[in-house]
Parts: sequence; structure tokens; C-alpha cells
Amino acid sequence: MAKKLQMCGTETEMREVAARICRNYLHGAWKSVDPTELEFRRISGGLSNFLYYVALPEDPSKLCTFTKRESSPETELETVASKLVKKSMARSNSFSIEEPKKVLLRIYGQVHGERAMDAIVTESVIFTLLSERRLGPKLHGVFSGGRIEEYIPARPLLTRELAEPALSMKIAEKMAAIHSMDIPLSKEPNWLWKTMWKWLKICKDERLNTIGKNEEEQRIIKQLKSIDFNKEIDWLKKFLATVESPVVFCHNDMQEGNILMLEDSANADDEMTTIFQAYDVEHHKSSKENYHLDEISSDSISSHISDSGEPKLFLIDFEYCAYNHRGFDIANHFQEWAYDYTNDAHPFYHECQDDCPTLEQKEIFIKEYLKHYSSNVSEEPQEPSIDDVNHLLNEVEAFALASHLFWTLWSIVNASKSQIPFGYWEYALSRFETYQRLKIEVIKKDNCGLPQKRKICEVDI
Repeated sequence: MAKKLQMCGTETEMREVAARICRNYLHGAWKSVDPTELEFRRISGGLSNFLYYVALPEDPSKLCTFTKRESSPETELETVASKLVKKSMARSNSFSIEEPKKVLLRIYGQVHGERAMDAIVTESVIFTLLSERRLGPKLHGVFSGGRIEEYIPARPLLTRELAEPALSMKIAEKMAAIHSMDIPLSKEPNWLWKTMWKWLKICKDERLNTIGKNEEEQRIIKQLKSIDFNKEIDWLKKFLATVESPVVFCHNDMQEGNILMLEDSANADDEMTTIFQAYDVEHHKSSKENYHLDEISSDSISSHISDSGEPKLFLIDFEYCAYNHRGFDIANHFQEWAYDYTNDAHPFYHECQDDCPTLEQKEIFIKEYLKHYSSNVSEEPQEPSIDDVNHLLNEVEAFALASHLFWTLWSIVNASKSQIPFGYWEYALSRFETYQRLKIEVIKKDNCGLPQKRKICEVDI
């Protein structure tokens, strides 16, 4: 199905496809509007996803009767995800019976093998459950080649906004909400290690045998090739096994591009193209290199505050969601403070480790997180103690290593296959060098932790 949909090359052809899909899965005026009257444009796209904005015409007279054509493959093929989503939608009261006026149509790109399809099914289920809890966009429909999502007039946060106290505390609240969810997935925290081992095999079999495009790339590849990643993963797994960190349902990629802040509706449509490039999961770290957000300052936050005085945030991109140790999710978020992906020139990102949160900023975030997590899972919530905060600070310090090694391997995997302009090789080396530095700091620190942890730490720096 995805292949068939991708073959629609012209805008007219894709408009017809979009109209047919919306007609099959939405109700009301979507059933009768002529495709030529729809507001339609492509927002973003790469090898993984194609994203389109589709809206009903504002003029009611254009909602004319449209003769429905023969059934299409989208209606004939119903995936496991479709069935699960329909059952979930029937139970949920978060889906309004009022027809949506604007939607986002996601068409899956290259999908290879059962594992890839399993990932799509899993993401669709997660998307639906988070939608029910109002943590992400609504899901209006799922078909074998993609899905229909809620259009949210919002923009992704800027890297520098992560340090804004009001936003940081709200992000902590959102993270606590996700961590307190019970999702019908394996509760074993194996995702991190399985993913890294899978990526390492690709790195060793293919990526690190690549010839660099220039001398700098060749130098970096040679340097990365000399690293014993097997040894690093083994060491890290043993080290983290000594860290007591609860296993919860994690987002695993809470970077600024995956956190949307609701915009004023009057200005939302003008910024739509910029906003929803963040939805393309393939872009991930480099999704923001095409943004033009220089005119948006931190002062603009004040215009996106709810009546309760809090920022209105939504989370997106659930590709990496899985059960994992909470320390990883929080540590990974803190590390993203240092990386700004809006650089227009190679390597298409800025790195400033000095922008990582201070101890005080970490403590504020963690206190807010623990407070909301406790209220979510307990009938008698308690204020976090100093010991609770310090324990989580130690978790974060340890799992920061995992964050850097994880994205090192991710970047190497994408270095050759991705067509997105991004300095993957430079990014991989940068993340690994930070991993090495933090590893040495953790090992040398006087209060490293338990004796057995100290013993593991002292092996093979």
C-alpha cells in the first residue's frame, strides 16, 4: 500500500488520494467535498514519511455533493493497528463527534520486513493511547499505508527555550505523565540494548566500511572504526546494572523538536510549514535544519500560556517509545539542552556543553517531575524528599552515558543512508567524545556509588 501511494507523483494525483482517504475515514463534509476544493499541500517528507496538510474549504458552498468512486485499497486492507485503534477510539471520550476541519495525512515511505511493520503497529497503538490522555495529537484514522492525525496549530520549541523555567517545569510534568502510563507492551527494559546491538551490527557490516566524501570524513570514520563498541556496550550495561532506576514507559527522545507549543490560532496557519516538519520521524535530530525560526524569541512564550498560567505543550514522535529506565529519559532530555539543530551551515548543528542544565536547574526539573509522578500513581501523593531528588540526580548522571553512546550509533547508521543534509559523522564523533569524557568523570568521582559499581568503573577506562 505504501508503495502504491508513493507512486502518485503529481500534486493532482496525490490530492485525489488524500481526498479518497479522508472521505473513507472521516465524516460529515469530508464525504461530499470535491478534491479540487480541498486545501492541500505537502509539508515535509523523506524516505520514511510523507506528510500532507488537508483542510476543508472555508466557503460552505464548496462543500458540494461528490459521487463516491469505487472502493479503494485503503478500505479493503485493515491492519492490526487499525483494529486496535478503532476499539480504542470507541472507548475513548477524547474524540469529539464534530468533524475535524483540518488534518495531517501521513503516508509511510519505505517499509521493509515484518519488524518494520511491527514498529508501525506499535507506534500507532502508542500514538492512540497518548492521544486519549491528551499527551499528543488525536488520531483520526489508520490505514495500511499511513494514518490521519489531528492538525495542531503549534510550533516546536527552540533549544534555548528548554531552559525557560515555566517550560522546563511543564516538560517535567509531561514526562511524569508518560512515565506513569501503563502501556500494553513488554515491560522488560531491553529496548535500549537491543537497539544498540542492532545498530552496531549495521555500523560494523556497512557504515564503518564507507569511504568518506572528503578528508575530514575519512579521518572521522577511521577514528570511529578504531573504537571497540562491543566493549563499550558491555561495560555500560554492567555499569548501569548497578544503578537503581525504576523501569517506566519512556518517550526516549524528549528533544525540543518533539515538543510542540500551541500557537495563537490567528498566526498558526502562516507558520504551518515550519511547524510540522518536526512530525517527520526520519528527520529526528536534523529535522530542524530547514526551520526559519530566528524571529521567534523566548518572549513569545507569553502568548502561548493557558488560562491557568502554564504553557500549552504537546508531545510528538513516538518512534522510540518503549519501557526503559527513567534515568535515561531524563538524562537524554538534559543532554539535548546542549545541541541546537538550526545551524544552516555544515554540520547543521551547534554544540555548547555549557548550555547543559546546572545542578539547580536539574533539581527544579526533578522535583517537579517527582511531584507529578507521585500524584499520578498514588492516591496519597507526597512531596519529593532530598534523598529522592539526590537519587534521581545520580540516575541521570549515570544514564547520560547511555544517551551519548545511543545517539553515537544512531548517527553512524544514518551517516550513509540518509539523504538529509546533516553532519552525521561529526555528530557521531562529538557524542562519543562526550561519552568518553563523562565516563572518566563518573569513574573518578569520589561518590561514584556502591562498591560493586566502583569495581566495574575501574575496569578499562
